[in-house]
Amino acid sequence: MTQLSRCSFTRRKFIRGSALAIPAMAVSGTLLSSWSSAEEPHPVRMPFNDLSDEDEVALGDIIAANLDKQLQVVNGPLIDSYLGGIVGKLAKASQRPNLPYRCKLVNTDEINAYSIAGGRIYLNRGLVEFVTREDQLVATLAHEIGHVVGRHSANQIMLTFRARKAYELVKNNIPQHSKMIDEVIEKLGGAVALLALLHYSRENEREADKLGFYEMLRAGYAPSGFLSLFEMLAALEKQSGGTTVPLLLDHPPAEDRAEAIRQELTEVTIPKGAVADSLSFHAFRLAMNLLPAPPKSESEKQ
Repeated sequence: MTQLSRCSFTRRKFIRGSALAIPAMAVSGTLLSSWSSAEEPHPVRMPFNDLSDEDEVALGDIIAANLDKQLQVVNGPLIDSYLGGIVGKLAKASQRPNLPYRCKLVNTDEINAYSIAGGRIYLNRGLVEFVTREDQLVATLAHEIGHVVGRHSANQIMLTFRARKAYELVKNNIPQHSKMIDEVIEKLGGAVALLALLHYSRENEREADKLGFYEMLRAGYAPSGFLSLFEMLAALEKQSGGTTVPLLLDHPPAEDRAEAIRQELTEVTIPKGAVADSLSFHAFRLAMNLLPAPPKSESEKQ
């Protein structure tokens, strides 16, 4: 089964020389006030993406159905219940609470997580094994929900279809879940390749961080989990010795993100009961030991 690590979300490789090399201002979800001020952004719908929420969810379902065929998705009562509980709390605390958010665990040791249009989230096993506390995992999921709230994935997907002159075909066939959309995705190389074409601007990433920060705060989790996560990622950047870490591709430097969170934490009041860790998280993390070994990447096979 094809792993996402084969593409590793190296979006720059796909974007160079293509019609998708659009100025960052065009693809940014919104124009934000200063990140350092304690004010939650409120994303607006971009003019090049006129999908309704219903169409966005339906398109996300179509892409997810194709993506699930290429990934080694792991299901189980403990996994689904635990991740579903966190995502449900964060979703209710988000600015788009009515979308059907769902999170799936992918059996790959790549440290990564990603979301697609309509509320689908994919969490890699490698990231679960990388984090050490629940608030770090929740911060990851909150960031991905932030991308959905900001319509970053939906915006990029529709830009991709526009660049391929398939926008109207896709949009008109979404309500019928037409196989014509599957054919368009296949022509682009499949769902994994489609997602690798997407390119979030650094402004998108900062917006997702900030949206996730306030989702965590309202949902009863300690948003300081963002800070400890980014500090760990900053250390990983230094330790990698130039090796590209998929989760860090196209993102602002982790230390810059950590500093922004430090500033944000000084501007808000965190309730005393905010959750930073739980026994459920550690039970979930131990469950990773019961899973089959992740498939080897192409480089490992050689």
